Amino acid sequence: MSRHPDGARCSALSAADAEPMVGTAPRADLWVVVEHPDGWGDASLARSAAGVRVVQARSSPADTAVTRAAGRVRVWVARVGGAPEPELRVGHVPDPAEVAGWDVGELAHGGWRRWGQPDPQPLLLVCANGRRDRCCGHAGGRLAHELWRGRAAGRVLTSTHLGGHRFAPTALLLPWGVLHGRLDAVAARGLLDAAQDGTTPVGTLRGHSALEAPAQVAEAHARGRSGYRGLAPLPVALDGDPGEGRLTATVRLPTGTILGVPLVREVQARVASCGKDPEPITRWTVDG
Repeated sequence: MSRHPDGARCSALSAADAEPMVGTAPRADLWVVVEHPDGWGDASLARSAAGVRVVQARSSPADTAVTRAAGRVRVWVARVGGAPEPELRVGHVPDPAEVAGWDVGELAHGGWRRWGQPDPQPLLLVCANGRRDRCCGHAGGRLAHELWRGRAAGRVLTSTHLGGHRFAPTALLLPWGVLHGRLDAVAARGLLDAAQDGTTPVGTLRGHSALEAPAQVAEAHARGRSGYRGLAPLPVALDGDPGEGRLTATVRLPTGTILGVPLVREVQARVASCGKDPEPITRWTVDG
């Protein structure tokens, strides 16, 4: 951190301003995680299309040594939306570059079911992509190293871009597609522990990638009203024209009750990335 005095500027400003994180999770129904032991490598691997997000990841130093010795890398595919239950699968390829040629459209339309074998344990990706933002590179990298020293080492990876630089450290929990921010080691371990019980903390929640941004906001509001803490997102339907800046969300609670949530779009100037000037950031909020 000392090499970059402003390395935590955007995350510190966001936290000091108590900027809400809910509604900032990137949208994806399916995540592809490509292990890359030698760094982020070919940037063409990390991409987003057809509801699929491909990210590159690194394991702990001990696991990386095992990967190099095996001469093959792991690839996880997590289906988070549109299926009865989320599912995480893992398989191997001889080289990360092979994934650059994958047809993500075919993968999204059922091809994911044919990949590898089921992986029953939660997987936590901590964004440590210093090429995109120093906050993530420094804070995310330090968090991952703390977690690697603990019992969860084998289920924690660092990854490329997960969005929300100003909330660093950020992380993605698979297979549920739940994103969190402003994490420390205690909170991050808590995500994995809570997942074993089928729950997720709400204090660090950014949203579920299976939902659009305004639906994430309405869903989190419904959690606060109902006390629901499940990993699966509550069903949300949106009504209205987003272009007009107002929407009405209907959220179905586990009891069957339907909760109506009015939403309004706001635009505020934020420092979105370290070393950058403030820029307009659009967010949805509960109206009243």
